[in-house]
Amino acid sequence: MKNRLFVGLSLGALSAAFLVGCDPKGPVQTQLEEPRKVVFLSAHGDRAFETGQRNLLARLMANEPFYQLQTLDAGVSPNTQLQQFRDAVASQPYAIILDPLNAELLETEVKAALARGVWVIGLGETSVSLGCTSALVADQKKVGQLAGELVINALTAKASAAGQTEVSGRVIEIRGDDENGVCQQRHEGFEAALKAVPGIILVHDAPGLWSIAGGRERTQDALRLQQSFDIVYAHNDLMALGAASALQDRREDVMIIGTDAFRGREGGLTLVGDGEIDATVYQSLLVDFAWVILKKRAETAEFKPQPRYEMPMRSILPKDVDDIRWNGWPKYPEF
Repeated sequence: MKNRLFVGLSLGALSAAFLVGCDPKGPVQTQLEEPRKVVFLSAHGDRAFETGQRNLLARLMANEPFYQLQTLDAGVSPNTQLQQFRDAVASQPYAIILDPLNAELLETEVKAALARGVWVIGLGETSVSLGCTSALVADQKKVGQLAGELVINALTAKASAAGQTEVSGRVIEIRGDDENGVCQQRHEGFEAALKAVPGIILVHDAPGLWSIAGGRERTQDALRLQQSFDIVYAHNDLMALGAASALQDRREDVMIIGTDAFRGREGGLTLVGDGEIDATVYQSLLVDFAWVILKKRAETAEFKPQPRYEMPMRSILPKDVDDIRWNGWPKYPEF
């Protein structure tokens, strides 16, 4: 927002708008405006995905002096999140970015916040029923489907190279956890994709609790129980990295697919580029587009976002890494 200095303003008008000082280099203006407070209420603070969300949003807002970010995590407790939401609304924020744990518990509070003029940007499918200002959604069944297509393509190529007409293979899946709806949706999408090729069998399915150690331990279990398999699909890149460490001398014979594709040292994009894992599925962290929406609101008073945005995603193989590094991720949805 650009400020103008009006000559001849009364002292009262000045105190309501700007304090003006001069130095040899010219006028200095200090705006008497409270920063716009944005509250991010995350749900599962110890997971890599939520850590990535918090870090990205903090980085995006770091050089924005007219905004103040507060981040709170519910620690998977719906009641804690409910109280955090009430406290956030009471602080009269510009906006709340919400990853809801229990939509039914929050529905009345969200309506009250909207009535007070607080924008609520919901993250994930659970937020759609809340009637938020806008809900940003990544289709988790599609995430699983894209992973399944990677499996089919790899095993089809393997069969072709071996001169075989029938495509077959043994696959293990490492979920994040058994309690998470996101994991079930990914599993359903993955399983549905594999059904297109009857010779591809899911032989092991277990939770790795989103960690490197969990991915390593579940892969060791699969080696002991299943003896051999062709592909590991993990619900995040950390578990995929753990799977790679467990395979040791069998690593060259097994394809490893992760999920998320963060940038950074242990992010999927780097792991694929460095050959630590073989592929990953990119899904948006969502908070970056939430920030784009809030900036658009500040720039255009009449702006109203769509009630729901479906975020783009894609699979990533080694051949795709340089293109993404140069040209970036898939484009945001149109407003």
